[in-house]
Amino acid sequence: MEVIPSIDISRGSCVKRVRGVEGTGLDLGDPIGWALRWEGEGAKRLHVVDLDGAAEGRPVNLKLIREIIRRVSIPVQVGGGIRSVEAASSYIGAGARWIIIGTAIVEDSEAFDSILSYVGVEKVIAALDYDEHGRVVVRGWKAKTGRMLLDEAVRLDRLGLAAFLCTYTPLEGTLGGVDSETMKRLVKLVATPIIYAGGIRGLEDLLALRDSGVYGAVVGMALYRGEISLKEAINLCR
Repeated sequence: MEVIPSIDISRGSCVKRVRGVEGTGLDLGDPIGWALRWEGEGAKRLHVVDLDGAAEGRPVNLKLIREIIRRVSIPVQVGGGIRSVEAASSYIGAGARWIIIGTAIVEDSEAFDSILSYVGVEKVIAALDYDEHGRVVVRGWKAKTGRMLLDEAVRLDRLGLAAFLCTYTPLEGTLGGVDSETMKRLVKLVATPIIYAGGIRGLEDLLALRDSGVYGAVVGMALYRGEISLKEAINLCR
């Protein structure tokens, strides 16, 4: 299982929020410095999110994210406010290996189809962020939908996307543990690789996710609070 460090960006700074709520968690400063650090500690890819973009529905921190991609030699997956072909192409043009699409899947299927056609399905990760009832949430987790995680994953599985990114939003940033049971169910239902995020607090959670069969785990708060050593986590999960 791949261990993927996250770099969430707001107002030009690397931040970690609790359940995505602005003003909570940590303000960690220079995102480029963190990107270089995680690469130096053995990360095979980075997970970069434009939180301001997610809130506004368009890229906001593109210039900074472009510089991160330029400075590191490992692949970068980028999300946050990518809801149009123009936004998608701007990140792919900047060198992102994958773009993460969430809201457009639910709210603008025409735009989603256009993005797939333009950049290719192999470069698109579908964000299936979900709540405690298993319902997909969008617009920076502020809007609930009537769609269920498992049903939506099965529906999208036929597309051949690069991965599903499944964030369990009630636990994101809390160090409260992981939803490995849902991941076990999902792994059995779909062929698309699954990347999990939300609540990872230590190595035991990473092992539970590895044993559930997911392809990767995005780690944020636990890394930045020193609860997990990236090098140790990578060696344990490889």
